[in-house]
Amino acid sequence: MGRRSTSSTKSGKFMNPTDQARKEARKRELKKNKKQRMMVRAAVLKMKDPRQIIRDMEKLDEMEFNPVQQPLLNEKVLRDKRKKLRETFERIVRLYERENPETYKELRKLELDYETKRGQLALYFDSVKVGLRVNVWMLMHSKKICLSRICVDLSTEIGMIWMMKTATLKRTVKKREMKGAMVTRE
Repeated sequence: MGRRSTSSTKSGKFMNPTDQARKEARKRELKKNKKQRMMVRAAVLKMKDPRQIIRDMEKLDEMEFNPVQQPLLNEKVLRDKRKKLRETFERIVRLYERENPETYKELRKLELDYETKRGQLALYFDSVKVGLRVNVWMLMHSKKICLSRICVDLSTEIGMIWMMKTATLKRTVKKREMKGAMVTRE
């Protein structure tokens, strides 16, 4: 989108000098307002506590990955809340990246710890759910079951889930470490 001259209209006709002055004043006002908005946003971000945001995300995880009790909130609501919190956290991290590199490194470490805990919680939740599924299946087919085969199937399924979650977690950790290393090199 190109910049339009202040001395002509959209159709290219010459503007009245009064209108031209009004248009330039409006342009200056918008530029000033943009700077003010950016300053206000930065001030609001500085007032937010990144550790509290991480604690809020941990509470959402505990709610979502609780194998004993169904979450109080809908899955979509949990996902949207986590997304909002994560976006806010990322904006705070970007702000500190420019202004305070030491705090930035600390926040990245905090985020990495959170991701690790979340991965472990999800893994535990999946393991419990698989165990419950096998127990239900065993109850339904109790007369036809060879117990040793069920144990092998259960351990294989849990092992597969463990391997997938661990690999995903390792990739996430590696990405975060590489991202942190790239920032420290600069």
